[in-house]
Amino acid sequence: MKGDVRHRWLRLLTLPVMLIAVTLWGGENPIKVPGSASTRIGLYVADLATGDVIYDVNSQSPFVPASIMKALTSASALTTRSASDRFATEVVLTGDVKKRRAAGNLVVRCVGDPTIESSHFDNVSGFADSIVAAVRSLGIDEIGGTVVIDEELVPDDGVPSGWVDEDIVWPYGTAHHGANFYDNKFILSVPGNRMKPYVPDLVVSHTPGKGALTVDRDRNSEVVRTKGTPRRQGESMTISIPYPAKAMRHEIISRLRDAGVKVGDAKADASDYETLVYTQFSPELIEVLRSLMFRSDNMMAEAMLRNLSPGSTRAQAARSEIDMWELRDIDTDNIVVEDGSGLSRNDRLTPRFLAEVFTWMASHFKAAEYASLFPRAGMEGTMKNFLRDTPLQGRVAFKTGSMKGVQSYAGYLLGNDGLPTHVVVVMVNGFTCGRATLKTAIEDMLLHTFAPGYERPVKKAAPKKAVAKKSSKKKPAAKAPAKKSKSKSKKSTRK
Repeated sequence: MKGDVRHRWLRLLTLPVMLIAVTLWGGENPIKVPGSASTRIGLYVADLATGDVIYDVNSQSPFVPASIMKALTSASALTTRSASDRFATEVVLTGDVKKRRAAGNLVVRCVGDPTIESSHFDNVSGFADSIVAAVRSLGIDEIGGTVVIDEELVPDDGVPSGWVDEDIVWPYGTAHHGANFYDNKFILSVPGNRMKPYVPDLVVSHTPGKGALTVDRDRNSEVVRTKGTPRRQGESMTISIPYPAKAMRHEIISRLRDAGVKVGDAKADASDYETLVYTQFSPELIEVLRSLMFRSDNMMAEAMLRNLSPGSTRAQAARSEIDMWELRDIDTDNIVVEDGSGLSRNDRLTPRFLAEVFTWMASHFKAAEYASLFPRAGMEGTMKNFLRDTPLQGRVAFKTGSMKGVQSYAGYLLGNDGLPTHVVVVMVNGFTCGRATLKTAIEDMLLHTFAPGYERPVKKAAPKKAVAKKSSKKKPAAKAPAKKSKSKSKKSTRK
């Protein structure tokens, strides 16, 4: 194995050490759960300052990582780009502009920005309105061509093959595109098939049936199938947009026409002459990374992977990522990267590989920024309820990952100054016990290791209510209470 933690990071000896006791264990697996014989557990825990390995269980075996893949994607993005970088989406008019008329098209040059009209950020809404205002400020009343959404800089790969079919229709399973709009999701209301935002060319096919309403959609299809019986008062569901560029184009054309700007339906001929109309900037890279790590946003993670190699396919971007870590002297044997989010069942990471990445990042000048991307235990994001009200609340910063049969945690133990002191990677595949049972076992391992004197408070069972014995004698029927002759009038609550 390349780059042993113990020898490669001697400079980390200067890191402040968290003032807690640490229990050293041997090679035995310390995570005990029912059905452990069929459960595959990988574990790697090491002290960054000394290089001491506290746990090493199946650390070089490949596991399905689930969403802890996002921690790798974020590390790759943060070390190849400035934390203040932004996506810049330019909008141009092609052709001559004469007598308040633009002869060509209004072209949106998409670069894969995942934040346009996103509900997760401030100051990214009003994209179409900003374009309209910019066009009107140029004194233009007519666009001779039409609105063109240019996605050539981000080749469309569809969704990865390892994504499960039933995930595709839901917002967490939406694909990343060159043009991304409203988080690539919309609200479908039935009956009536109303859409917000409106999605052109989308067909809703309903099959009546008993039971609750269900919905699905095939890969790369624009047909949404619903089945069952909607609630009497109607029903709304949030689902993914197959091709967000169509929704973006429709909204821009509609807003232009509402503002009195004539827009054609046919694309005008290409022209070498262009006028910059408007530029949409995303939030800074560090903000996007923190948002996707805290919320575990799959689409935004895919955007970060693709941004590692602009203009390339997803597979090429993944290959460049693996090559990058190989050049950093980290062993990439058994590593398979099919996506940036970890939603693919084809992804494979080893606990040792991810620990090596975390160790490398802890010595980087962006170490503090990277550590800030991980939600803190008992406080934030997907870690809000993990290790809550224990000595490790706020001192453990992990990315979580879960899917059927998979539970993972990966990140750092933090010192008093908020900087990493230990790397921790836990990967569990094929467990058969309850997920809550497994999480408790992982919490217990961490508490026994980093807070060995702590004992969880024992939850007291609620006292059982005494059951009164039934009498064999019949009780006389109770008399109805006498009716009051006067009733108090109720004041109207309407205003």
